[in-house]
Amino acid sequence: MFDKNTFKKQLEILMEGTTTVEFAEKTGFNRTYLSKYINLKLERPPSPELLKSISSNKISYTDLMISCGYIDADISFKETIKVPIIGEVHAGTPILAVENISGYEYVSRTEVISSYEYFYLKVKGNSMINARIYDGDLVFVRKQDDVESGDIAVVITNDENISIKRIIKKDNILILQAENSEYLPMIFTEKDRDNVRILGKVIHVKFKI
Repeated sequence: MFDKNTFKKQLEILMEGTTTVEFAEKTGFNRTYLSKYINLKLERPPSPELLKSISSNKISYTDLMISCGYIDADISFKETIKVPIIGEVHAGTPILAVENISGYEYVSRTEVISSYEYFYLKVKGNSMINARIYDGDLVFVRKQDDVESGDIAVVITNDENISIKRIIKKDNILILQAENSEYLPMIFTEKDRDNVRILGKVIHVKFKI
């Protein structure tokens, strides 16, 4: 759980008396969001990527990850696993190919099942905003080729287009449903199911601030 009071104190230590403008320019932290965190106005934490950029020998990355709820206080990095971030997928390459990986995040071992592979996918676009998944967020995905009706999944269509959609199954029809009324659902009948493939189930979201 995000401890905004502790995070505020950590920010004040990291800022070392500088202004929000100076700290924002130095670290790349959005000044508006920085002011809101200092004034306890935000209820969700910055991304782990941003936490890494502001950490120092005064407040470590681990301490920031704990206060922001990404790591339980009783869990050390020995009890975490490194998960690749898929920033962009190149046509014709497997999802976890080296050329697709843009970085890594750490998750607790309690969040994973050893028999599965996992990856983070950086979200592009606004098709899932009503599910609180926004452009720039990271979705944590368990690699699997099928999900239950109602689950949110990463899918590939026509062998090249990767997206995040809610999966709806009705009889022999598969529907890829966006969580934004501006987007029409994609409907696949049994005869054209070869044009859609499920890559994995979305387990959680890390918000991008």
